[in-house]
Amino acid sequence: MGPLRFGLIPRGEEGGASESAFVTAAAEALGREVEVHRAADYRVVLTGLEQRLVDFAWLPPLVGARALRAGLIDPVALVMRYGDTEYKTALVARVDSPVQRLEDLRSVRVAWVDRESASGYSVLRTALTNAGVHLTDAFGRELFLRSHAAVARAVLQGDVDVGATCSHTDRDGVRFARSPFAGDAGLTDAELRAVFEAGPIPSDLFAVRRGLAPGIRIVIERALLQGTPEPMHAAARALTHADAFALPTPEHRRLLDALVYP
Repeated sequence: MGPLRFGLIPRGEEGGASESAFVTAAAEALGREVEVHRAADYRVVLTGLEQRLVDFAWLPPLVGARALRAGLIDPVALVMRYGDTEYKTALVARVDSPVQRLEDLRSVRVAWVDRESASGYSVLRTALTNAGVHLTDAFGRELFLRSHAAVARAVLQGDVDVGATCSHTDRDGVRFARSPFAGDAGLTDAELRAVFEAGPIPSDLFAVRRGLAPGIRIVIERALLQGTPEPMHAAARALTHADAFALPTPEHRRLLDALVYP
């Protein structure tokens, strides 16, 4: 038997160690060699599923929604962060930035993640348009940086005025851009400030290619949802910066459908 191929969303320069650790743990649990199918961008992840080049994958919401609608995948587990399987998108600025309100968006420099990123592009732009913002007037120079970590870095370093990233709220406050760059806890509102928020957005998910041998899915499902074997579970949490994993629900499917068909 050949190796199993794990599809991975673009991550910029971050996460090499956690990626390697997950592949090693997954291979041990599955009893098969596991290779990483590295996508040049989010669209290529979907293409890999269509062409059966990917056997299982960690998918961002919009790609997961399209793959699910096309009948390409079976969801296995949802990523939970801060005890939730939903989050928001935020247009963030430095706390000392003169950009404080939507009215201040005039030819500003903006960093996006990817055109196929829900929180890093598509959902936020739709919400801004619905709020009456003319995007061509609001944004001048636009950069696509491929990861939330890179967006956060660009904003903090002053390379751009604002950036689009994910936002989570818990009892301790708001966290932005949870990433290797920021550490597992993400960045707080002491470091970045939300100019605008929208959501909710359903969380990213682990999925297997439809038609994959049932035994492989069972191993992946047991590792993520039941924590057995523990090394694969721990490696998956570290890879995705997750608190835990949850079973997909009809409500999650409804939110995914809304991303594709607003």
